[in-house]
Amino acid sequence: QMLRSGLQGLAGLHLSCPAWAVSRAAPRTLIGSHVENKACAGPLLQQVRTTFILKRRNRVELVKAHKALGSRKLKNRHFIYELVEDTNCKKRKPVKVILMTSVDGLGSKGKVVEMSPFKARNQLLLQGLAVYASPENLEKYSKLLTEASKEEDQPSSEFARKTAEELSQKVLSISMNLDQPWQLEPWHVRVAFRKAGIYLPEEALTLPSQPIIGPDLNLQGKEFLVRVKINNKEEAPVRCRIHHFATNPRERIPWVYRHWELPAESLFPEEAPLLEELTKKYHRTRYPDQEEEV
Repeated sequence: QMLRSGLQGLAGLHLSCPAWAVSRAAPRTLIGSHVENKACAGPLLQQVRTTFILKRRNRVELVKAHKALGSRKLKNRHFIYELVEDTNCKKRKPVKVILMTSVDGLGSKGKVVEMSPFKARNQLLLQGLAVYASPENLEKYSKLLTEASKEEDQPSSEFARKTAEELSQKVLSISMNLDQPWQLEPWHVRVAFRKAGIYLPEEALTLPSQPIIGPDLNLQGKEFLVRVKINNKEEAPVRCRIHHFATNPRERIPWVYRHWELPAESLFPEEAPLLEELTKKYHRTRYPDQEEEV
């Protein structure tokens, strides 16, 4: 019975009609005219391109040399098979494609990347963003990478643009002393980034040209921009806010719940347009006035 099921799968047959029941006494009936007469309606007999690799569970004993080849009949246990491989479920090998334009997360124009056939076809090839890295295409676009490296819009790495977008969505809270005098320096901002789980060197930070000196409660909650350099090429503006912190618990300023979701006043007027644009792009921004009206 298992052998018949395996043969039916190999032939691409789907025996769903009761009249297709097969008995041991008439195994040839399935292969003969019975199939043509009793076939169910529909594409059940359509050939499918599938391959199943099977192996016998029980080994077949060899026939002795002095006996005829057909003297030993196979038992029922010899027709029990185990599935070794189903090519229909086999994992496909990745393919190589040549990028015709810069794609975030993959690479710049002219780069050869390797990815799954499904993603390559749906995300790149059908949209005209890449071509197969065949020997003909490799020869045809051999100068593409050299010419593309001279263009200014090429990212410095695969994830540089994505990193810049993620940093632009951050709202950094910089805690400064409420009791002692201070002036904001790059290492203060670096510590604030480290508290947020982002590690970067001080050389990558560019603070506003005007100094920020405190303690000054007029700076509390106001925003300013700190620019982060990525690979000495891309630049990401990050929204920052000063929060005064006192060692005495009685003198501490109350913490605003989820303050990063609320719009804030710009510390420097020249930065107001860019700060407003970044605030609108942030998908979690809440406007209390509009919430009250709703």
